[in-house]
Amino acid sequence: MLELKDVVLQRGLRTLLTQANLRIRSGERVGLVGPSGAGKSSVLAIVAGILPIQGGRIRNDFEHIGIVFQQPRLLPWRNVLDNLVIPLRASGVSRGTAIATASDWLHWMGLHQRQRAWPRQLSGGEQHRVALARAFAIKPDLLLLDEPFSALDPSLRQEMQTLCKVAAQVTGAALLYVSHHPQELTELVDRCVNLELGRLRPCALPSRAKTAQRDTPPRNFHDAPLW
Repeated sequence: MLELKDVVLQRGLRTLLTQANLRIRSGERVGLVGPSGAGKSSVLAIVAGILPIQGGRIRNDFEHIGIVFQQPRLLPWRNVLDNLVIPLRASGVSRGTAIATASDWLHWMGLHQRQRAWPRQLSGGEQHRVALARAFAIKPDLLLLDEPFSALDPSLRQEMQTLCKVAAQVTGAALLYVSHHPQELTELVDRCVNLELGRLRPCALPSRAKTAQRDTPPRNFHDAPLW
């Protein structure tokens, strides 16, 4: 479980959080919305341990935290497979297991034929798939997503959100997903909180539309157990 209790966060002369409270349980998917500059990315940073807080307390029982940023941030001097293998090796996984795990996730993301490609040879959507595969490959129990698909066109963005949701269901990872648009979170999260004027408050998700969207990967994706 993750719990923020009366957290205060200051950046320079600005106070971004004032007695902010948030609780995320194991496997729970939570959306975080709010106006630009409110401090949504800073919330992710304090959860990840990147930013210190100036008041309150944080309880974080999650042991493996993954982060997916707005840009894929792939290593341009390494091929697709190595972009997954390197963080796995850094976490202590043997080379053979790292390669097998990386290959499984790339296969699941529909990228099994792109393992030896360089990041510059990939489309924008493919790069985001690699970044998502890299995040899930390390077996996170909490995944932080900072508007990871906002630069994609609407159809591709929805596809990536479906992939993310299915991968979270398969692995059991909890999600904290930052977005400017609550409607994008409707099919992805269980509940939503709004950050405004330094406080985190529950907010309603738009009504779930009756769509043909499936909570399964596209047909050409590998759906065998990953862990």
